[in-house]
Amino acid sequence: MELLEILKKLIEIPSIYGNEKEIADFTENFIKENNPSLTVNRVSNTIIACSSFDEEKPVLALVGHLDTVPGTNEYTGKVIDGKLYGLGASDMKGGDAVILKIIEETGKGNLNPPYNLVYILYEREEGPYLESGLIPLYENFKKLLEKIDLAIILEPTDNAIQVGCLGVIHCGMVFKGKRAHSARPWQGENAIHKGWKLLKLLSEKKPQKYEFQGLTYYEVMNATMVDFTGGRNIIPDSFTVNVNYRFSPSKTLEEAVKDLENLGNEANVDEFEWRDLSPSGRVCLDNPILQKLIKQFNLKVESKQAWTDVARFSQWGIDAVNFGPGQPSQAHQKNEYIEIEKLHENYKILKTFLSK
Repeated sequence: MELLEILKKLIEIPSIYGNEKEIADFTENFIKENNPSLTVNRVSNTIIACSSFDEEKPVLALVGHLDTVPGTNEYTGKVIDGKLYGLGASDMKGGDAVILKIIEETGKGNLNPPYNLVYILYEREEGPYLESGLIPLYENFKKLLEKIDLAIILEPTDNAIQVGCLGVIHCGMVFKGKRAHSARPWQGENAIHKGWKLLKLLSEKKPQKYEFQGLTYYEVMNATMVDFTGGRNIIPDSFTVNVNYRFSPSKTLEEAVKDLENLGNEANVDEFEWRDLSPSGRVCLDNPILQKLIKQFNLKVESKQAWTDVARFSQWGIDAVNFGPGQPSQAHQKNEYIEIEKLHENYKILKTFLSK
């Protein structure tokens, strides 16, 4: 099947977060039909496939998530001006299509990779850190996954190599007051007013620059949401600011938590609500397989100024990078598309790299 046709098939299948069964069924059947030499295992709606390992070869994983965010697309399945439209076209069904095409070509004997290949297509990437389909996969296949020398996650990067990633924490910083009628505020204590110092401290924070192996990452901390109790004529007795902290790859999760605790203590926060805690990803430019890939194709190398599952692989001691055909600017957009030229370019690079 042609690469573009594979992608069109994937786009036709709705796979919004939490509803990945149909696309997982398609993926599993495609792999079994097009490369019977692979052992295919499934954990819920996550697929992992590989053949017997040659112990003389390093292990390379090609990784993609099957889910999308909710969205609308007026041009689904249409090709306009060299772009294929559809929900998830860039994020990241384009990358998934490349993985399936490589599986097909390997099954035909058209590729003889100098690596042991592991293919992972998983569910529940677009949600909370602790609900990812990679977690039960790791629990069931820990020994296999820990053999991986490099994981290439085909998230949208416009065919640049994106290395490392920021960690991210969402923390609700809660201020407590006393409820009262707004006409008699002296009978209460305004929880919103108590939050002034936190908001001032956050407004004065500048991005902190960190450099690793020639790549620059910016650590940032912002208020992104607020919540309160009461109404427009009530002095609120509770006010919560969601603080979103994107922290440097040099920091552990524990160190990042401590940073937020120090900020909250300075601002006289009454309670902390830890809502989502995701570690940073290692900057692994020293990985020999990655070095070879970059040098062979003179690929552009960038820092990842966001969070991706390279962090999760890093937590497991596995080097990982993002390298995919989609356009980052299209991720989660209305009328999402992928540039067909970029799709074929990514496939050609990986196919060549995986050919002896």
